[in-house]
Amino acid sequence: MKTPIKFLGIISLVTLFLFASCSKEDEDDTPPAKTTTELLTAGFWKTTAMTIDPGVNINGTIITDFYAQLFDCTKDDLKRFDSDGKITDDEGATKCDPNDPQTTNDGTWVLSADKKSISIKYPGEDAFSFEISTLDENTLSGVFTIVEDFGSGPLNYAITQTMKLQ
Repeated sequence: MKTPIKFLGIISLVTLFLFASCSKEDEDDTPPAKTTTELLTAGFWKTTAMTIDPGVNINGTIITDFYAQLFDCTKDDLKRFDSDGKITDDEGATKCDPNDPQTTNDGTWVLSADKKSISIKYPGEDAFSFEISTLDENTLSGVFTIVEDFGSGPLNYAITQTMKLQ
C-alpha cells in the first residue's frame, strides 16, 4: 500500500512543480514607454557635445566643435525642463562668476503639438526652437538655429547639442 501512496505523492509534487513553473510567456513585464514630456522632465540635463555649422572663424581657424571652446565652468552647467513649463538652470560645480546665483528658473519651454520640438524663451531674448532628433531615458539631442549678421547679410548657424541626463 505504501507504493501507490508514494507514487501519488510524487505525481502530486511533479504536478505542483509543473503548474508553479508555468507562466505566461506572452506576458510583458516592461513598463509602458514614457511620454516625451516625462522624458524631458526626468531630471537635470548636462551638455556633452555641441557643434556649429557652418564653422566659425576664430583667429584664422575654422571651428566646428563649439563644445571644445566652452569654459569648464560652462561645461558643468545643468538644465531641467520643469513640468510647469519653467526651465531651471544650475551653475553646476563651478561658476564662471562667483556672484551668480546657483540656480535660476526664469526661462520657459513649450513642447510642440507634434512633440518634435521645444520652444525655449528667456527674458530679454528671442524665443528659439530646439528640434529634437534623439530623446530617450539618457540622451536629449537636437538642433537649433541662430542668425548672425556681421554686416554682409544674415548667416544661419545650426547648433547641434547633445545632453545627457544626470
